[in-house]
Amino acid sequence: MANKKQQQVSEFKFSVFDAPTKVIPTFSEKETGKPYLNYGNDNKFPNYLWELYLRSAVLQSIINGTADYTGGNGIIYSENPLVQRLKDNANGDGETLEDVMKKITIDYLIFGGFALQVIYNKLGEVNELYWLDFRNVRRDKEGEKVYYSEDWVRHSNDYLTYDIFNPDNKKGTSVFYFKGHISRGVYPIPRYNGALSAIETSTEISKFHLNSILNNFSGNFIINFNNGQPSVDVQEEIERKIKDKFSGADNAGKFLLAFNDSKENGVTVERIQDDNFDKKYDALRESTFKEIFVAFRAIPQLFGYSLEGTGLNKQEFTEAFQLYNKTTVEPIQKDLKRTFDKIFGVDNSIEIIPFKLEGGE
Repeated sequence: MANKKQQQVSEFKFSVFDAPTKVIPTFSEKETGKPYLNYGNDNKFPNYLWELYLRSAVLQSIINGTADYTGGNGIIYSENPLVQRLKDNANGDGETLEDVMKKITIDYLIFGGFALQVIYNKLGEVNELYWLDFRNVRRDKEGEKVYYSEDWVRHSNDYLTYDIFNPDNKKGTSVFYFKGHISRGVYPIPRYNGALSAIETSTEISKFHLNSILNNFSGNFIINFNNGQPSVDVQEEIERKIKDKFSGADNAGKFLLAFNDSKENGVTVERIQDDNFDKKYDALRESTFKEIFVAFRAIPQLFGYSLEGTGLNKQEFTEAFQLYNKTTVEPIQKDLKRTFDKIFGVDNSIEIIPFKLEGGE
């Protein structure tokens, strides 16, 4: 919250508000003397990415849409007995392999990586396969252990420890940890890491338009009381009453009554000159949206956005999808298929049916 200061200017008092600043968390890996590395300076970077995903409509649209494209039109499973046994019942939660794949796909797109808990039976076969919430996963520098806690801030010393998945050690429980192809350390870097400021800006623009409605009166007028300067308590009471009466979309167009002893001491209301802030914000909105889509190598029209006000015809849309499918979707699908091949120890354990824009063959 801004710090309110009283500043004397001539014979009048003005309320001056410090401009708010926002510090955007950055990716980092930090040694703290504990077995795991901090994921971000405060060990909360993945939580920030998750919250950003929840707050940003454009980020949600790209991630959810890409996840749908990645899932294609279903999965074809290998005839391998192990794969067949788990395809419809992958774990004790009753999830299918497709359910598990959808969850790790979303994590892949939000965090740049994902984690799966692999549980073997006494015969050395994969018995259960669980998705692990990547916000709660930490790793050691050597790449041998994975640590899991549902609250790293309050319970930094209370966590579960697992071995990193090793296909040659088929017993007990281990964690398959995937960190993507960008990272040079132990934690993944999201593909949109360079657009974090743009994503934050897009969410703040939405807040600006909302607040323009909620506070429409106070931002457009100055009310001058010309009959002396009351005490601070009276000033605050007057300010509160005006906010109560004139803030909000439902109060647009209402009028103000002022009862004065004389014209010279009357209340005057002056309109603040419009600075076209809304138009400036809209221009900024378009540039930030472009930056976000560039980070994903995505074409806006594939996700319901038309930045230039024009759409794509059927052929252009098809060609745009084919390009995005080739450069983004298929590489993700390959990573997912390689993951299940390694876990099950068989080639072509799953095949993802390519997404089609139209039904039929």
